[in-house]
Amino acid sequence: MKWVLYRFLNRHVLPHHGLILRKYATDGDDAADSPELLARQDAALAGLLSHWAAAAGFAGAPDEAGMAAWVAEFREVHARRPIRDNKGGAGFNSSLCLWLTARLAQPRAVIESGTFQGHSAWLLRQALPDAEIVTYDTVPENLQLRLPDIDYRHGDWSADDAAPPSAAPADTLLFFDDHVSHARRLREAVARGYPLALLDDDVPADALYATGWPPAPSLSMLFDPDLVPGQEVAWRRNGRRKQLILSAEDLAVRDLVAAHRHLPDLAPVNRYGSNRGMALVRLRPPAS
Repeated sequence: MKWVLYRFLNRHVLPHHGLILRKYATDGDDAADSPELLARQDAALAGLLSHWAAAAGFAGAPDEAGMAAWVAEFREVHARRPIRDNKGGAGFNSSLCLWLTARLAQPRAVIESGTFQGHSAWLLRQALPDAEIVTYDTVPENLQLRLPDIDYRHGDWSADDAAPPSAAPADTLLFFDDHVSHARRLREAVARGYPLALLDDDVPADALYATGWPPAPSLSMLFDPDLVPGQEVAWRRNGRRKQLILSAEDLAVRDLVAAHRHLPDLAPVNRYGSNRGMALVRLRPPAS
């Protein structure tokens, strides 16, 4: 009962007064407090991220020293986040990966599917002050933060008849954090001519139990050589058995992917939560 009241106050009452109840410290609040140790940690994070950025094809990515400066800058951004308790959403490491990817890609527009409380849309605005941002969610009641220069839309992005961002698809970054099948989302992206997508919660077939709503078939499942059409993939979560049957249509989505690369897991460095399998995908243009 106390937890229900806590969630109700945090989501529907206190944000209107600029307040929030905090039951526990969240990622980023507990941290090393010696400048030398924090700098050492930033350098370790930068080493992983600069290697990933170069391998992911970002030609203008900073070197390790420059990336360490970016990580230090992100710490300042994250410290002033308006939503302090984002349980169920992005923690420090996921937020860093999203902010960094947006900074590297420098799109003129971002389309996000999965607004939740509004933290990630706020974070995208910090990374891209001038970009057009459109964010979708089918449960708008969760929204805590609404910025005047972000377009918040209720519903599924694929069913929206409203005008898309004015930027061309080639200048747009898609961010899918909505627990909908990655196979479906990538098909939709290709059909609309979008070449770049960031996927969250990319769980492999043998770990679908790790989240309540896995976006299955996930990107990792599409490239799993042991999975074939018609195969049952089953898992248990909270005592309930769940399953899906892989379709040839879903597995064929791998042919739409030109390249993909997972962001590094930063948890071994700072012991915060994992980035939950975030992956950047470059898509092939639609067949003529």
